Amino acid sequence: VIDIDADSGPVGLLSGIDMIETKGEDQVVFHLNTPDATFPYKLATPAAGIVPKAKYPAKAARTGFQVDGSGPYTMEPEVEDGRVVKIGFARNPAYKGQLKVLNDKVEMDLFPDAGTMGEALDEKKIHLMTRAMSPEQAHEMLVDPKEGVDLTELPGLAISYLGFNTKDPVVTKPVRQAMAQIIDRGQIAGQVYGTTAEPLYSLIPSSIAGHTNAFFNKYGEPSTAKAAKILDKAGVKTPVAFTLHYTSDHYGPATAEEFKAIQRQLNASGLFKVSVRGEEWSTYRPQQKRGDYAAYGMGWFPDFPDPDNYTAPFLDADNFLNSPYRSPEAEKVLIPQSRRAADRTAAADAYEKLQDIVADDVPVLPIWQGKQYVASRDGIAGVERSVSATSELQLWELNRPNA
Repeated sequence: VIDIDADSGPVGLLSGIDMIETKGEDQVVFHLNTPDATFPYKLATPAAGIVPKAKYPAKAARTGFQVDGSGPYTMEPEVEDGRVVKIGFARNPAYKGQLKVLNDKVEMDLFPDAGTMGEALDEKKIHLMTRAMSPEQAHEMLVDPKEGVDLTELPGLAISYLGFNTKDPVVTKPVRQAMAQIIDRGQIAGQVYGTTAEPLYSLIPSSIAGHTNAFFNKYGEPSTAKAAKILDKAGVKTPVAFTLHYTSDHYGPATAEEFKAIQRQLNASGLFKVSVRGEEWSTYRPQQKRGDYAAYGMGWFPDFPDPDNYTAPFLDADNFLNSPYRSPEAEKVLIPQSRRAADRTAAADAYEKLQDIVADDVPVLPIWQGKQYVASRDGIAGVERSVSATSELQLWELNRPNA
């Protein structure tokens, strides 16, 4: 992973490794360049998956769509026009892990949008749908349940936020602070996402230990007057004009409406003149990492449920966004300090300070945190355990007890 350093890869999770050695045939020793109590979590992510070296090159990403590993399933992708449209998961007879696999086979169909997937559920072509469900679909299933279909709410740790190229002369610190002062997260969560999201006032969601409402503590309720004072004090000419970018095909069908709502709020203040533009993820992500966008929208699904995974990926030197923003206190003091605490509650003070730094400097601007829903047809058991808190599918939990 470190040698390949893929553009959208998980190299940041393993950047603390200094050296790796083996002892005998069944022991691997990792030497870290700094203490890190979260390292066992990182070893449990796909970034540290054990794979056969005969099928995975050491210095380059594997081509194609086939996957080989040591998990509970084998997989067979079905490809059309260079895209995966279906994946067959069959019980792996060589699996030696501790998971109890409750089914022999699971077929996963991939759909272009939530509407098409919902139609397939209605027509009984699929038994379960998750992840890309639209707010309208979730709301409809909650208030007017369909016969034969159950909706299960699961803990959600996904967040949505705005990112900035902090070197861009338009989105200076006072401009970012003014945006934080104006944007009404509650309105966006309620009107755009309904029951599937709630406002977020920190990078760390409220469901994770160490969360504080840092942005609300600093800015309070949305206020155009307070935002105007911030800009006036800094000598910023208004209206501040820039384009707010978002990806049109990566985070779900409501993303476009979310960014139109943010645009309306900012422009209604008279302090901003914002346009919005959507791009497909294949174009969007490389341009974002290059620094082509002054302001842009992103989402985050954690690799593991710890406050470190909501702070270090955005504030460390090798951050996920490739952001030029640097906080020496966060990078050199607080993040290393937080990782020394084996008792994660002992790191609360460091995480409180990290959240306050983000609220003050606004290198990123949290908007909402999501809930997870799974819709399933009657007769499918294990649904409540089929998706982890980090949005990973746990297909081995699904079964049909009366089949």
